[in-house]
Amino acid sequence: MPSTTPIRWNNLHLDIPDRWEVIVKSTHHLIFEKNHKPLFEIRWHAPLKRSRQNRGETIARQLEPGGHYSRQSDSAELFPVHLRNRFSIETYCLENDIEEMVLLLTCKHCGTVVLVRIYRSSAHGLKEFTAVFAALNCHPDSEERVKWQILDIYFSLPAGFDLEHSSFRFGLTTLYFKRGNHTELYLCRLAPASHHLQQSSLAALFHSFSSALPALQTEVDQTTLSYQHVPSLAVHLWSQIRRKKPHQASRFVHFPHHDRILGYSIRSRKPIETWVEEILRDGYGIVQEKEKATGLDA
Repeated sequence: MPSTTPIRWNNLHLDIPDRWEVIVKSTHHLIFEKNHKPLFEIRWHAPLKRSRQNRGETIARQLEPGGHYSRQSDSAELFPVHLRNRFSIETYCLENDIEEMVLLLTCKHCGTVVLVRIYRSSAHGLKEFTAVFAALNCHPDSEERVKWQILDIYFSLPAGFDLEHSSFRFGLTTLYFKRGNHTELYLCRLAPASHHLQQSSLAALFHSFSSALPALQTEVDQTTLSYQHVPSLAVHLWSQIRRKKPHQASRFVHFPHHDRILGYSIRSRKPIETWVEEILRDGYGIVQEKEKATGLDA
């Protein structure tokens, strides 16, 4: 069996071969490539309330404008038992290119709809996806649900935070989460760190990320800066009226051996619980060398 890398993104868990690369398109849309060529893409969402009639054909047509997909009634047997046990499977193929395949998966446990587009894979070629599909899970248990892993980073989230949007630009990755209307959380990844540190100090970079003035930052050690702000009672009460988020806890860590900088900043209208900070502080890091050797340094 080839060595695999776990992907943990917004409640969707799967394992991919180490040589594959992942591209995040949105909160519920991932594309997987090998040697810079797309292998398949996957999208998912909560159960639909409207009728499922003709849903598969409609979605398939949206993926390939001008093309026509037809239902393949006997194709489910091509996929591993683990997948068939977890999902009901509808298979569609592009009529003028049967190796272009779309799978419409509906989770038998939670009803989540997962759409998989496979690029040019014959029945024989589907064996390459066996391990990926066998590990596919859209409703991890509560302990696993808080764990995320993408690119070369992993992190854990306190319960109740939802991903609003993300940005994966060259040199800078940012993730934005919200918990209700009272708390927001930003995560960032700077790579390569050496390039950023040639232009600004770690304190200046931390200030740009968290708005914490260098004079107010705490140097935890040579590679770590932190910032904590607890407002006065008057400011706290006034902020409730103005819907501001005066409570803040932020942290910046330089990983010299990985040439990365990771940071988080949480702001809230309410006092930030100690356990929330502990989860963020202890659960955010760089994956081991095997997992990050995917050529994704952007």
